[in-house]
Amino acid sequence: MKALFTSFPASDYAVSKQFYEEVVGLAIVREHESGPHRYTNYDLGGMVLKIYEWLEPYYGSGHSGLFIETTNLDIIVEKAREFGVKATEIQVHSWGGRCSSVTDPFGNIFDLIDSNQKGDA
Repeated sequence: MKALFTSFPASDYAVSKQFYEEVVGLAIVREHESGPHRYTNYDLGGMVLKIYEWLEPYYGSGHSGLFIETTNLDIIVEKAREFGVKATEIQVHSWGGRCSSVTDPFGNIFDLIDSNQKGDA
């Protein structure tokens, strides 16, 4: 497993982009401007920071601050449920990623993404 990206929601997308580009000086890796959300990915030297804004109502996994890539998505989701924590049904998003949101025993939410089906995250 490895961390794939960290994501922050932007309540003012333009100001967020301005901050990370002009103040922090991050380089843009990719931008996406259509539903269900728009986002900009920035290079963090082997990891990505994703700034995003939902354009449509939230509809499932893909909303947490941390995405962890794994080759064992189905197994981990099942083990999480057996442990007694919440894990969403595995979804394949329009951008191609196969994901599940997991809530740890203390209420922290993170997303798991299938290494073999990451889409264009």
